[in-house]
Amino acid sequence: MTRIESSARRAVPASESEREQMETAFRAVLEQLEEGAGFPYGVRKVARSLFEVGWIAGVRSGHTGMALADVPLPPHTFRTALSRLAAAMNAEDGPGLGQLVSYHGSQERAHGRYWVTRVDRQLGLHGRESVLYRLSEYRDGEFVTALSGVHGWSVTALPQHWQRA
Repeated sequence: MTRIESSARRAVPASESEREQMETAFRAVLEQLEEGAGFPYGVRKVARSLFEVGWIAGVRSGHTGMALADVPLPPHTFRTALSRLAAAMNAEDGPGLGQLVSYHGSQERAHGRYWVTRVDRQLGLHGRESVLYRLSEYRDGEFVTALSGVHGWSVTALPQHWQRA
């Protein structure tokens, strides 16, 4: 039995007030990031969940006083945490559809940044998944294929995802 389970007090879901405080604090932290930080929605969603747990635990234990007193975290603290979370998520799954990547594969003339416009996943002979990417440039309002059949080890996922301006 863990210390949490053995507690004599009953677990209580977050109150409306706790959620409102957490949302305000999370928004304030996100606003500290520069405009072009471009962390994917999935990363922000996971970060928000983790932030919520920490924030509500802090509220209940009385340790959010400094945050409530408008003493912000240094901007690099949250940016570093989100960067690490993004790297961990991308390392497992690889780049996603609509994500900006840096190509550094065998075709040296094509090294550069591209948008992922197709992801092909196939099961190999030994049950191992093979993933190939189609990389495109965005020109004159449409995507133009630059490379296809690109292996995951030839690209590095960047934090930007496609958004029409």
